Amino acid sequence: MWRLRDLIRLDRTLSKRLAIRQEARGLRLLALLVAHSGDSPLWLLFGFVALGYGMWGGDPTWRDLGGRVMAACLVAGAVTTALKWLFRRQRPPGKGVGFYSRFDRHAFPSGHAGRTACLAVLLAPFFATGWPIVGLLAWVGVVGLARVALQVHFISDIVGGWAIGLIVGVLLSLTT
Repeated sequence: MWRLRDLIRLDRTLSKRLAIRQEARGLRLLALLVAHSGDSPLWLLFGFVALGYGMWGGDPTWRDLGGRVMAACLVAGAVTTALKWLFRRQRPPGKGVGFYSRFDRHAFPSGHAGRTACLAVLLAPFFATGWPIVGLLAWVGVVGLARVALQVHFISDIVGGWAIGLIVGVLLSLTT
């Protein structure tokens, strides 16, 4: 039977194996670009522009899209932030850089993973079926893995964020 400390040790070991060495600059740059594609300021700006275009341009599709993006960012962000302050799990040791590792010392659950999973749930109805949805899910996965590779999260932080994002996304989709 697995004990909690065994799971924590496994989480740390697997997360460390996924880390990109500092010397692998090209790979780190790619991971940074992928990881930051899930940043809240980027998505909030997109949501604001889409919502504004929908409201002033009279296009209900853009208004719905912008509203969903804004809701995903704000609600998933609020929930993951509240849980971070509840759990207060420290980020992995390493040289994580940027705003999130400097000003947000807590790792569980990952806000990026929560936000991207919530966005995937709320944006999936805009695609008929098939490859665009697969692409959306792949994006959610690689953003999470990039956060682990950059040593700003453990794998369990990402899985926790995905679970929160999925739950929040489903609950928000019930209200639209």
